[in-house]
Amino acid sequence: MSSDIIKNKKIWVPERSYGVCLWILPDGLPLSDGDGVLSAEGFMHDPDIEKSVMEAARYWTGSEEGTVRWVAGARKITASEKDDQAERLSNGLVADPFEDMFDAHFSHRRLK
Repeated sequence: MSSDIIKNKKIWVPERSYGVCLWILPDGLPLSDGDGVLSAEGFMHDPDIEKSVMEAARYWTGSEEGTVRWVAGARKITASEKDDQAERLSNGLVADPFEDMFDAHFSHRRLK
């Protein structure tokens, strides 16, 4: 089971309620500067987040072509987290340690 916790609020949110909003170009690829992808985190289909992503994409591309797409349950990570996850994956572990934490928590609760 995978889920997210909203920072500093200690609210558990099921993965399908929270995600990452991306701008997808007409060629089907996300808008990227080579270092990362234009994106924002938040509740799925939040119109304010979609508007922010759309405005930023239109500013950077100079075009209105493209669309907003959500990735449910995803979260943004830093470059160092990416490296850590790649190392975990190469060692045969689940790439994201948060998934390990939630799996352990919920499997323990089911056993009670």
